[in-house]
Amino acid sequence: MALNRVMTKYKLTHRMKFTFCAAAVVWAGIALQAQTNGPILVDPNLRVRSVVSNLDQPTSMAFLGANDFLVLEKASGRVLRVVDGAVTATALDLAVNSASERGLLGIALHPDFPANPGVYLYWTESSTGADSGELADVPLLGNRVDRFMWNGSTLTREQNLIRLRALQQDADQPLRGNHDGGVVRFGPDGKLYIYMGDNGRRGQMQNLPDGPGPDGNMPDDQFGGPEPDDAHLTGVVLRLNDDGSAPTDNPFFRAGAIRGGEAGANLQKVFAYGIRNGFGMAFDPFSGELWEGQNGDDSFTEINRVEAGANLGWIQVMGPLERIAQFKEIETSSNFFGLQQIRWSPTNIADSAQEALARLFMVFEGGDEFGALMTGAEEVPPVQTDARALARFTLNPDGTLSYELRATGPIEDATQAHIHVGGRKQNGPVVLFLFGFDPAGQDFQAGDLIASGTVNDSDVIERPGFTPTISNLVQRIRQGRTYANLHTIAHPGGEVRGQIIVTDRAPVSRYSDPEFSWKFEVAPAGIGFISSRALGPQYQGDLIVGAARDFLQGGTLFRFNLTGNRRKIAVEDPRLEDRVADNLAKFEITESESLLFGTGFGIGTDIHTGPNGNLYVVSLSNGTVYEISRLTPTGKTGLRK
Repeated sequence: MALNRVMTKYKLTHRMKFTFCAAAVVWAGIALQAQTNGPILVDPNLRVRSVVSNLDQPTSMAFLGANDFLVLEKASGRVLRVVDGAVTATALDLAVNSASERGLLGIALHPDFPANPGVYLYWTESSTGADSGELADVPLLGNRVDRFMWNGSTLTREQNLIRLRALQQDADQPLRGNHDGGVVRFGPDGKLYIYMGDNGRRGQMQNLPDGPGPDGNMPDDQFGGPEPDDAHLTGVVLRLNDDGSAPTDNPFFRAGAIRGGEAGANLQKVFAYGIRNGFGMAFDPFSGELWEGQNGDDSFTEINRVEAGANLGWIQVMGPLERIAQFKEIETSSNFFGLQQIRWSPTNIADSAQEALARLFMVFEGGDEFGALMTGAEEVPPVQTDARALARFTLNPDGTLSYELRATGPIEDATQAHIHVGGRKQNGPVVLFLFGFDPAGQDFQAGDLIASGTVNDSDVIERPGFTPTISNLVQRIRQGRTYANLHTIAHPGGEVRGQIIVTDRAPVSRYSDPEFSWKFEVAPAGIGFISSRALGPQYQGDLIVGAARDFLQGGTLFRFNLTGNRRKIAVEDPRLEDRVADNLAKFEITESESLLFGTGFGIGTDIHTGPNGNLYVVSLSNGTVYEISRLTPTGKTGLRK
């Protein structure tokens, strides 16, 4: 299998070292070799067969009825109809760009199908008008979701719902085409959910409030950002009405309205963010909860239950917060250094869970009270000092900003203090004076008032990309993009500093740890739930996870039981009580042997329970759609009627 045909993020380089389990893994009486010639299931009471094969990189499928489904081909752009195991027609042929992870990726039928014949496709448009595998042959917003109408035999385009970033043309880096996500699903609420990877962006949706730095007040790239404008609405799960509009009950709808503009309108569409990339998203058919499988770079594959307003942590953290030191250790090691982009080095990963949480971009619905705890440790670079200060700000009804700056520790020879634009660990320009300049310096003791006052638009300093108004300054404050800095004779660049944060309300976004993770990346792909008892009652409700690489056991399927309330992963292996499999290297199975459901499935990009209750797996690398069913005592397939 040619690696350039695989739709995953991983690339073999001379710097990456992979360790494989040389011995056979034996579990439940079944010997499973490191590579297999075809799919093998752990349970001898189940069998697997090919429903249709010889497909060209199939990515996903949707059932029209019993033994009747549509299947997508990544690079050809074809939507094929398969009836009784045979390809009967091409329902649609799109001009796609299939370079790297792009192509024809996702399909969802309208919840009222076929009464409403809408078919929704996620695909990457070729700028040439013909199929292309060249990285440069895409529009900037080349990833798109369109609604097509099904007439019983073919699909006709009706409406574009959204266009998303595709072109990855970053300074001093090679062209790329990865982290496009591509899964689309209708939820039990009748809304359309779209999974979009980070596309290599480094902005607010990747938990970098003021972009990748090291300087503040800079765009993410030549196309804008770091706010979620059209070119930077990435690393997200979007939730849309079936016509592409934003539902008014979305978690950030009001926050987006307050922000306004293009970024605000896009924020209204976001259901969750802080996502690196993944190929699997599915709704639990029993609880209605949304789950996703997320690829790490080299460490901490994640399985997440995704709640409305979730911030899943990327790029500041992958895996549980308590494992932040391991995340940094692995990603800064000589084997793996990079995190794909060179614009935000893994050396920037926080050294503590508390620091990582403080760095996250959080969404607020307004906010009129702000504060900054100013210490030497927050300076860039840090300053060793006993000096401390506290800054407080209030947005007044008339649009002015009142402030008070007070010492909370001894300060010697203070010369000036300002508000600067920039995120944590970034140095940015001054946009507002709080006091100064006093070249002689002033001393303050804890409790002393350093400065206070009320400022208006005329006091704000214009900077490139920053309009000098109190309103714009407050918007930056609410986004975590400003800091207060006090300068002294001894430290003219700043002795104490603190990020200004909203203090009069809690954010509407929230961080949550993954429900399960592997210490080293194992690369999940498609995920799906077993919604019937056709395979046996012990499997009903289980979550099945496919592989985005076939390095481990020829392409694994992992099986997860959920707890009684279906909000957590249930485990029997005591080694997994912490919900982390401490495997020994990338694509290595240690501590997750008990989760193995099958091997040899190749790159499993889509998983569904079919109308007959059996489980269907789309294998991109094997060019096959597989059906998993139960054997009767006579050895025949037992199907649910």
